[in-house]
Amino acid sequence: MLRIALILVLMVFVSLPVQAAVEDWNHTEVVVAAKRPPGPALWRIKKGEAEVVIVGVLPVFPKSQGWSTKRLENALRGAKVLITPPDAKTSAGDAVRVLRTKGLPGKQTLKDVLPPDLNARFEATAKRAGVSAKSFVRDKPVWAGARLRREVLEKRRLSADEPTDTIVRIARKQGVPVRPAGKYKTGPVLKDLNRLSDQDSQDCLRYTLGDIDFNMDRAPKAAAAWAVGDIRTVRANYQGGVMAACLEGSDVGTAMLERSVEDIVGAINSGLQTPGKTVVIVPLSPLLRKGGALDQLQARGLKISAPE
Repeated sequence: MLRIALILVLMVFVSLPVQAAVEDWNHTEVVVAAKRPPGPALWRIKKGEAEVVIVGVLPVFPKSQGWSTKRLENALRGAKVLITPPDAKTSAGDAVRVLRTKGLPGKQTLKDVLPPDLNARFEATAKRAGVSAKSFVRDKPVWAGARLRREVLEKRRLSADEPTDTIVRIARKQGVPVRPAGKYKTGPVLKDLNRLSDQDSQDCLRYTLGDIDFNMDRAPKAAAAWAVGDIRTVRANYQGGVMAACLEGSDVGTAMLERSVEDIVGAINSGLQTPGKTVVIVPLSPLLRKGGALDQLQARGLKISAPE
């Protein structure tokens, strides 16, 4: 029972940090170098004898997508530390409470509580993905969407852990310390999700279904472009996650998302305070969106190299 509860929580928090689904990108120049080792784009910031190398990652990544690790191996060689995205932790008690309260009251099903068009879309998305939605029909809309998304990711072999896990393995093989940009407790946010109004829960499901459909259509294209450092194509086939949209009514959740960007910026700035090289993994949404990490760093007067 506890294992099931923890899996349920991971369905929601697996992509932190995320932003609203429609991105308003900043205008950092994109340059594709003529000669460089193959691999993902990297941003570099230098301050005296200190250097930070930033690699942006997608929220989901096809397990079948190959990519050359040579650039990351070179970037990590001799690094002081590898900073990974913020880590969201859920206690066993909070996970079990979610499991116990995720269902609709009485014997209601999604068909009973959803508008006909939304229920039809839910069933159509599940059918298109080849996933049976029968086990979700008694969940509240917010959880039904989260569980469907998780099933679709598994069915389509889309990982929320890659390429971060591969980069972490490279770092550890080279003896580079690894730590997250921040650590958060998710209990208060889970409570807010479980208390969403009927309308907010339905809206969250709509956002989630849009995210699922988008990923089924575009995730492979975005990943193929990411693997060769083609940021223009990545931007055309990428959107942020749905968590920010689902948490619009939650002060706690919104604060956690804002803090995640602040912690990323703080980790990058900290890496520039002492000589040596720091490598930072940042989800592309908080990295590139207007007002995101790159914009905040530039506002501090730091010069950031275009993706190379």
